[in-house]
This record gives sequence, C-alpha cells and structure tokens, in this order.
Amino acid sequence: HLGWTKRQGYILTGGGKADELYRPDRGFPFQETELPHHHLIQGKTHSVFEQWRSTAPPCSAVTGVWNRTLFVGGWDHTSDTDEIARNIQTHNLFIDMRIPRSRIKVLSGKFSCLQDLGPEELRLYARQHIFAGFSYPSKENGRPLCTRHHCIDWNFVGSPRTRPNKWWIEAKDDGKVWKEHSYATDNHGQHYYFERWERIGTSNLPRLALRKVSTASRDGVIVAIGDHFNYILARDMSGAGKDSPNETSTVDLVDAAVAAGDLATARSYLSLQGGHGKVSSGWAIECSISPWDEGKMLWELNGGSGVTVEGDSVGTCSITWNGEKWSIYDCSFQDVLELKKYLKKSGSIPTSKL
Repeated sequence: HLGWTKRQGYILTGGGKADELYRPDRGFPFQETELPHHHLIQGKTHSVFEQWRSTAPPCSAVTGVWNRTLFVGGWDHTSDTDEIARNIQTHNLFIDMRIPRSRIKVLSGKFSCLQDLGPEELRLYARQHIFAGFSYPSKENGRPLCTRHHCIDWNFVGSPRTRPNKWWIEAKDDGKVWKEHSYATDNHGQHYYFERWERIGTSNLPRLALRKVSTASRDGVIVAIGDHFNYILARDMSGAGKDSPNETSTVDLVDAAVAAGDLATARSYLSLQGGHGKVSSGWAIECSISPWDEGKMLWELNGGSGVTVEGDSVGTCSITWNGEKWSIYDCSFQDVLELKKYLKKSGSIPTSKL
C-alpha cells in the first residue's frame, strides 16, 4: 500500500520517461498556460474558469461517469481490481478520484475523523488521490484532445507539474468506452501511457457542475451526471501546519512531517475532502477519501443542514450550502424547480462500496 502512489506515478510517466519524451524539440511543444497548476499558482483559476465557462467548447466527447478499468505504462499496469476510480466529467468541470482497494485492509480501524489517525496511519491515508478542475477540449489533425487545468489537487503542495495534463481521446462508437492516450509518444511512436475508461450508468442527463465562489474560505467543486455525483473540498489550512513545504508531493510531505513528529502539518495537508455517491440515495456518499464520511449525506457534511436554491430561473438562481455561495458552471436543467428537486432528492443511506 505504501508504494501505491509511486507506482501510479511510474505508470503515468511511462516508467519515469515522460519529461524526456514530452519536449518541444521532439515535436511536442506546449505553453506555460497549458500546465495543470499554472492558473492555480497564479491564483487565477476562478477568473480564468469563469471566462472559459462561456467561451470554451463543451467537453462532450468524454462527458459522463467513468470507471478506469485499465492503466498501462512503463511495462506495468493496474486495473479496477487494484483501485477504485470515479471520474465524472461534465461539459467543463471534472472531479477524478482514485482510492487503492488495499486501504480497507491497512486502515481497517474504526476512525471517526482525521485526528484519530496516528503517525503511521497518516502515512497510509496519504496514499490515495483526487483532483478537480476544468477540461478544455481541442483538436489536432482531426484527433480530439483534452487539456485539464487543476484548481484542487490532493498531490499538489506547491511544486507544479512540468508538463501539461493533455491527452488524446479515442472513443468507441457506442459511447460506452474510451481510451486516454498520452499526448507525447516514445521513440517508437507509441503512447507512453494509456487509460481505459468504461461508462457507469446509461445517461449523461441530468448534468450539473458547481463551484464555490472565489470569496469562499476553501474552494470546492461538485459535479453530477444522472444518478452519480463527485464532490471535493480543498484543504483546511487554518490549523498549525507549516506553509511552503520543501517536498514536491503530498506523500513526501506527510512522510517527512511524520518523521519529524509534526503531525499538525501532516493533518493540514490531508484535510482535503472528497468522494462519490448516488443522488437517488439522498446524495449519500458511498466511497470517500475520508472513510468516516461514507454513508453520510453530502449536504450534512461539516455540520451542514441542506442545500438551498433561491431564484426564479436557472441562470440567475443562488445556490447556498453551509453558508457559502456556489456558482453554476454547467447545468442541463431548464427549469429551476427541476434543479431544486434534483438537489433535494431523498433516499435510503447505502452501505460503503469500498
């Protein structure tokens, strides 16, 4: 389990070769503005995403709820028998979550919050991933491409990724399966990694993407398609954790903080929340980065008492949860009453699917 994150990185980089393959002098140029953390570091994801919301083409080629059945690169691979992946892509915003199935074995204790985790348990807890942002589609020589820009990222602690999160889309005609291929190729013309994504559910409707307004204390994104939703809430850095870490990833930071006895910093950087659930179950969380949140209703997290929608139209309505405003980025509802019904659906609480 402790090697899960490193192995994921090894596969994603084609065995550690991505930086030497994805270079302008090899025919794969890119702009700084294409880098996944560029706008995040600049503090401009709200202004840039809001502009794109009205100008970017819809990311319709891969809109849906997706399970990653295969992840291949560097002569290694994992599958959905190794990790649970829940990738929800709307016409613009996305949330992509991956949780190793080994977590239930190594963190089998009955924990109720992050404070319950001891030093070694914090290290085990760090080995998972979730990130969110804006997917910007394009085409090159007639082939569909997607570039993802991150606004919340479990693995980002200040050291940005040096190449774009940009990939080719190869979709099966039936719309149920697609492959994500690395933009750059190796010396044999082969993509150095690929991921196979399989649709969960049968419909891309209804469709909803929400993001907290820029004045919120911590960023947040909610995406929902059909009966499935993902959510993510950025780190709560109001604790005693240190700023500007030297480490380049969350795993390295947590390992170093634990080794130094600085559990406050480790917990601060692990305070990000996120998960997946079903709308028909009353927005109940089935699978979460924080296992103690599984089975809870989304709108009751962190002391919440439900979500409110005020206004007479979808275009002008105001959505509030836990006292904070959320902006609509994508919405297939034409009637605000239907939007209210969708957000306020009730149902029975399911058992965890992890």
